Amino acid sequence: MKELIFYDLMWYNYPADKEYFFINEELTENIKYKPLIKKQFSSDVKEYENILNKYKFLYKQIPFVKNIYVCNSLSFRSIHKNSDIDLFIVTETDRMFLAKFFVWLFFKIFRMYWTHEKRKFCTGFWVTDINLDLYPITIYPLDLYLAYWIAHLQPLYSENQETTNDIFQENMWVKQILPRFNWKSKEILEITFTHGRWVIKKTLGTLVWWGWLNSLIWFFWKRKMEKQKKELWEKWKNIIISDNILKFQAPDIRKIVYLQYKTLKNTPIHKDKEEKTLF
Repeated sequence: MKELIFYDLMWYNYPADKEYFFINEELTENIKYKPLIKKQFSSDVKEYENILNKYKFLYKQIPFVKNIYVCNSLSFRSIHKNSDIDLFIVTETDRMFLAKFFVWLFFKIFRMYWTHEKRKFCTGFWVTDINLDLYPITIYPLDLYLAYWIAHLQPLYSENQETTNDIFQENMWVKQILPRFNWKSKEILEITFTHGRWVIKKTLGTLVWWGWLNSLIWFFWKRKMEKQKKELWEKWKNIIISDNILKFQAPDIRKIVYLQYKTLKNTPIHKDKEEKTLF
């Protein structure tokens, strides 16, 4: 189906509710291509869902975290046996680095935080709650990957349930690419959505509220990251390090996805063994 060409380009499984993810017909006009061989749904998806549900108590304890979403290959139900659990995290304004520290600390305590480690949590994309619109970081002229990435975000936790869908409402430009997308109707993974603030979250949020501590963590952490970025510039040239957004994933394959779409080559996007999936 040409309306689902993105999934063929990425070797991702078609979503169950296909109609929500049909690409704009104008973008697929006159396209003729041979679908790639599809991968089967991974037998591990249920296990990953169980892990996400197992730690639902923990999400309510982490201070300065507003929302958590499942993203990347797991949100597309197209994982492999060594996949990690990628999370997209929204934090309080001016407290992103405090939130990042406590996410690292809490997940480390439960031995669940290892970057690119199978069945472990990985947090490569962060924004503050005033920076939910991701359109400014889209690539020209068409960011097909980011549109689908946003559409496939699976809510896992919200401090305030009313803010759960703010990420979708702030990125309505996605509907220019996926006009049938309905964020109110989709449910990709069978995970338990949780919301609220438990005692530890409230207590720590009060005790370490100081903005200067966030700035101090930001100062030392930024120096370390900028040094690594300089050393690995070619690999990390598309990462973002700022007060309101952190995007670490490298390499950035969005341009490759667009070029594959534009040229309609009948070959998949192959990834080297050492290459990590974006988002």
